[in-house]
Amino acid sequence: MLRLADVRESDVVVDLGSGDGRIRSPQQSRSVRAASASDIDAKLVDEANDNARKAGVEQRVRFFQRDVFETDIKEATVVTLYLLTGLVNRLKPKLMKELRPGARIVAHDFPFKDWTPDRTVSISKNYFLYIVPAAVGGAWRLEANLPSGTFSYEVDIRQDHQKITGGARTGGAGFLPLFEPRLEGERIRFVIVDEGHAHHFEGRVRGLLMEGTVRSGIGKQLTERTWRAERLVSGTE
Repeated sequence: MLRLADVRESDVVVDLGSGDGRIRSPQQSRSVRAASASDIDAKLVDEANDNARKAGVEQRVRFFQRDVFETDIKEATVVTLYLLTGLVNRLKPKLMKELRPGARIVAHDFPFKDWTPDRTVSISKNYFLYIVPAAVGGAWRLEANLPSGTFSYEVDIRQDHQKITGGARTGGAGFLPLFEPRLEGERIRFVIVDEGHAHHFEGRVRGLLMEGTVRSGIGKQLTERTWRAERLVSGTE
C-alpha cells in the first residue's frame, strides 16, 4: 500500500482503521515526516503503540483510539484504508472535503463505488490508488500568450473526479474541444487546436486560478509561453 502511494520523507501518513498497526514497520515509519493511525479497538491501539516504542519510532508514529470520522486528516498527504466497502464509501465526503488536491488515498480490497482509481495493483489482493483532484468543473476565462499574440478563451470544463472534458470559445472560432485533457491532483493539462495550430497547456490549479506554460509549434518553431485562467462559474463535480 505504501509503495503504491509512493510515500516519501516529506509525507504525512494517516492510517484509518489501523488495527494492530502492522502497516507501520520501523523502516516505513522512519521514511516519513509523521504518521498517525486510528482504530476503535482500545486493545489493538495499546498493542500498536507498544510495538512502536519497542521499534524506536514512537516519535514519528502515534496510534489513537478514535472514530475514523472524527480523525483529523487535514495535514495528511497519504491516507491508507483497510475498511469494509460501506465504511469506505461513507468516508468519501470527509476525504474529499478535508484532503488537499494531490493527496493520495490507498484502499485495500474495497474501492470507492463511484470513483475510478488512478491505478490498481493486484498482488494476491487488490489495492486501489486515488489522487484527490482539484475542483476545476465550471467556466474559466483563459488568457494565453501565443506566438501570434495574446488570446482570450472562455473555457468550460465538466468534471467527474479526475476525469475532465470540455472546450473553449474565442471570438469567431466557434467551439474548440479540449484534446487529451488530464487532471492529476492540482496538475492540469489539455490541448487546444486553433486555426490549425496545436497549443499544449500545462499548469497548476490554485483555487480560483489556474496558470502555467503553453507550448506551440514543433522543432525549431517550438515556443513556450505563459497562460492564466480565472474561474467564472463553479461546476458540479
